Amino acid sequence: MAFEPLVWYCQPKQNEAWTKLVDGAFGAYTLCAIDSGVLFISHLVLLGLCCYRIWLIKKNSKVQRFSLSSEYYCYILGFLAGYCTVEPILRLLMRSSIFNLNGTTGLAPYEVTSLIIEATTWCSVLIMIGLETKSYIREFRWYVRFGVVYVLVGDAVLLNLILPVKDLHNSYALYLTISTVFCQVFFGILLLVYFPNLHLSPGYLLIESDSLDDEKYEPLSGGEQICPERHASIISRIFFGWITPLMQQGYKRPITEKDVWKLDTWDQTEILIHKFHRCWEKEAKRSKPWLLRALNSSLGGRFWFGGVFKIGYDVCKFAGPMLLNHLLQSMQQGDPEWVGYIYAFLMFLGVLCAVLLEGQYMQNVWRVGFRLCSTLVAAIFHKSLRLTHESRKNFPSGKITNMITADATALQVWSLSDCCENASAN
Repeated sequence: MAFEPLVWYCQPKQNEAWTKLVDGAFGAYTLCAIDSGVLFISHLVLLGLCCYRIWLIKKNSKVQRFSLSSEYYCYILGFLAGYCTVEPILRLLMRSSIFNLNGTTGLAPYEVTSLIIEATTWCSVLIMIGLETKSYIREFRWYVRFGVVYVLVGDAVLLNLILPVKDLHNSYALYLTISTVFCQVFFGILLLVYFPNLHLSPGYLLIESDSLDDEKYEPLSGGEQICPERHASIISRIFFGWITPLMQQGYKRPITEKDVWKLDTWDQTEILIHKFHRCWEKEAKRSKPWLLRALNSSLGGRFWFGGVFKIGYDVCKFAGPMLLNHLLQSMQQGDPEWVGYIYAFLMFLGVLCAVLLEGQYMQNVWRVGFRLCSTLVAAIFHKSLRLTHESRKNFPSGKITNMITADATALQVWSLSDCCENASAN
């Protein structure tokens, strides 16, 4: 049984020219699979890389900026990128499809989506080149070159698909597509060999405190180094790339106390206890103050945020057997091969997401446990210094020490043991 949204999106044409001329496991969905799985994704990757480089040029003040000695090369690249931007827009307006044979017209939804992404991608390339004429940076430029090469690989797949049946194509759409591919190839060649002569921008002052590279971290006075997690990128936080320098150093030699990063402000006891005191002052005004409610106000945000990761992890774990059941049913029913590929890919994606979500959950729970312990120990110590002589009779030094060493630590151990039990059970 066909999946209706997929049928609407791909609009497969059974028993027509493409089905007879193209030998592929996806059958009538081959055109949609190639356009969406190759061209669409390659342009989406290039779009993300260009947007990040644009952000570096416009917003990041911690990269070294240069001015170009000559802008003519950028003008040529800009002209080619402009043509690659206009071509998909023109095909959208004229509803000219490279996949329609024998003079038929119209665009399938997957073609419209792919053309919009292609136009947006090359528009971002054009904007990036325009910004580089005013302020050029060295960071991330090779990643953009990789994105362009990826797009060229997608173009090669497209040409390999349409050239064997070029006699059945509309000549206008075919020539327009080939000219665009030629411009993209020319653009990629020029970009790969483009090493401009740079001069340091006049009046520019580089901020030395941070580095764009996630493997570096902020130097502090006395040779100490602060944990780079807060300033790491989203990708680095997801895959824990910010801890790579410490692991590399541990691989080379044993790590000592001096090698460990200094705590960032959000993990320092001084900051945590001040926040807890503010929450406790509000809680003390209630008729029945509750310590747990004050702790939730000061530390609960990250705790519940970790719960979101735990729910997502459990959902991904349950999704695997369900997808496997659907895969087996599709094999028994004799569904097309591409259905099995989709289920297999979704199973892989579910396992990948489960691993990433479990890592985020574990890291959040451990951090909340340590924050809870340090907050309670500091609060007890702070309170003990302000006890009156009469109150000290009810709270001798041994009882206070027991509260610090046993009770506060027990809450941390309980939360961490619960985390470990969940991990071992899974």
